[in-house]
Amino acid sequence: MQTGRVFIHPAAARGRFRELADLPEERLDLGEASLVIALEEYPRLDVPAYLERIERWAHAVRERTEGSADPERILAQINRLLFEEEGFHGEGDDYYDPKGALLNEVLDRHAGLPLALSIVYIEISRRAGLPAAGVSLPGRFLVRVAGSFGEIVIDPFDSGRVLTGMECQRIMDQVFGGAVKLSEHHLRPFGKREILARVLAHLKASHLAHRNVEAAIAAIDRILILDENDPYELRDRGMMAMQLHRYGEATRFLERYLAAMPSAEDCSSVREQIEWIRAWLDEN
Repeated sequence: MQTGRVFIHPAAARGRFRELADLPEERLDLGEASLVIALEEYPRLDVPAYLERIERWAHAVRERTEGSADPERILAQINRLLFEEEGFHGEGDDYYDPKGALLNEVLDRHAGLPLALSIVYIEISRRAGLPAAGVSLPGRFLVRVAGSFGEIVIDPFDSGRVLTGMECQRIMDQVFGGAVKLSEHHLRPFGKREILARVLAHLKASHLAHRNVEAAIAAIDRILILDENDPYELRDRGMMAMQLHRYGEATRFLERYLAAMPSAEDCSSVREQIEWIRAWLDEN
């Protein structure tokens, strides 16, 4: 897909992500924003071509359902197209492979983690006329479709299987050993920015697992575009800057963390680190 493509500088990709993040929720294209995240990793990525692929699949679903608004009929056609004809499937053997969170990789390989497969499912559903949202159930990211017909929960990691409440409970039991009961809170719909933040959090964790601190910082910086006052990301951003000996940068982010979390348990140790940095800068 990328042969002969124009090289997009990471700064331009970052600027486009910022533009998308500033849009109202209803105008934010989750598919495009997810691909723009990947654009920093793949600077020759053809974003319009991937969006056209998603639109082509959605068009096929619309044709097959002949304008029907019946959610079960639409979902059946999405499942048939994605999982039977295109062969999409869950793949989670290497959770910390950064490719598992990147939409272009999932579209190319027709395989990925629950989060990325859910983004594909959500975007095709939306374009096919069926509003869908993500659900971050402990232990699995799912898709939720709700309306006057009720609520349907789908697992794209398991070939689009529709889950009952009991099956959702079993997924949670794998995490909590039966200690936590499923509630409506667990099935609340995730906003598009929350989904993008989850993608970036996965990228951050994956890059840290591979000891690529610069790439992890790039993920955090985009999380902070979505929420500039996320205290834990501010703290991690400062700590990573320290690892790279960028002490002035570290101080700025750690001070922002203290301002956002003045009563955090680690405030004393963070203040000590800031004082150490300032003393080092004064001497050097």
